[in-house]
Amino acid sequence: MRTLSIISNIVIFSVTSISALKYGQLCDSTPLYRESWQYDDSCDDVYLFCDPASNTCNYKACSNTDYIAGWDTNVREFPVRCTGSTFCPDNRSKCEPQVSVGSRCEVQRDDECSGSDSICLNSTCFIKGAPLGGNCGTDISTYTSYDAAGDSIQQTIIRDNCTDGTWCSNFLCIQSKELDAACDQDRECLSGTCSNNGICINGPDVFHKIANWLWGVLATAIVLFVVLVLCLLWILHRYQSKQEHAKIVQFFGDNEEFSKYAMLNEDDSSSYHDSDSLRVPTPFSNQQLNDSRHSLVYLTTPDYNTSHSLTFKPKNNASSTGLNTMTQNSRASSTNNVSNLFTRAHTPDPQQ
Repeated sequence: MRTLSIISNIVIFSVTSISALKYGQLCDSTPLYRESWQYDDSCDDVYLFCDPASNTCNYKACSNTDYIAGWDTNVREFPVRCTGSTFCPDNRSKCEPQVSVGSRCEVQRDDECSGSDSICLNSTCFIKGAPLGGNCGTDISTYTSYDAAGDSIQQTIIRDNCTDGTWCSNFLCIQSKELDAACDQDRECLSGTCSNNGICINGPDVFHKIANWLWGVLATAIVLFVVLVLCLLWILHRYQSKQEHAKIVQFFGDNEEFSKYAMLNEDDSSSYHDSDSLRVPTPFSNQQLNDSRHSLVYLTTPDYNTSHSLTFKPKNNASSTGLNTMTQNSRASSTNNVSNLFTRAHTPDPQQ
């Protein structure tokens, strides 16, 4: 027991000393891959890596992504991302040129191999072009990840260098399976997705093709909608145009009637003033004339209702018939007065 305790203390001390490594200190450049195949080394620092050229901790100079967990840009500038025909190795030392087919590559790093159809199998670059019935190779990797509850999830990934539509079985490329066929791996299905029930299904990212007749229905619906809107606008325009036309017709018609009415009153007023010098003026006659003048309606806008509401209305609103009757009565009374005056002037006094 005492021996085990001493050994454990030594291990803890060594781990602590390793985790405390800083820039320029000696380190072990042997890569450490976790169960999730995430790279790590003895420097154990987000900003440092163990440089195999000098076995010392050096600053990281490249990145495969735009985000590194725990990296603080206030402490150190974010490393550059490799582009084009270069790649950033797992230790993130610096950008390296891609390697040719048959050269060594890091685990599951297809981007380290040159060419568009290249694949990294068993740490060697291959061309993913083995035909149906041709010889092929496989690469088996087991990943361990953790869910939200902290439980570990293990997943086995098998990859091969067969062409699309085929998969490697017993070192030979065979035809991939249709939908609803039994499967064990995603690579066995033409859709590239094997469900948890062991059946080939379409993946969630598969584009669903829309039938041509649906495009036709959509286009027809759009055209009909545009035509319907245009028809409604045309009907509304016609309705408003008729309303405005009716107002204009009423405006000019009323103006014509009022002009005739004004001319008749003007004739009556001229006759009234001709006989006014032959009679004694009375307040009643002046009141009648003023009432006839106040009864006129003057249109100021094409809207008859608005003009009518703006017109001054006297308390005793006389109609045209009433005005003409009162004017005729005043004319008759003035004629009688003139006749009486003329008779009195020419009739001799009986006392004389």
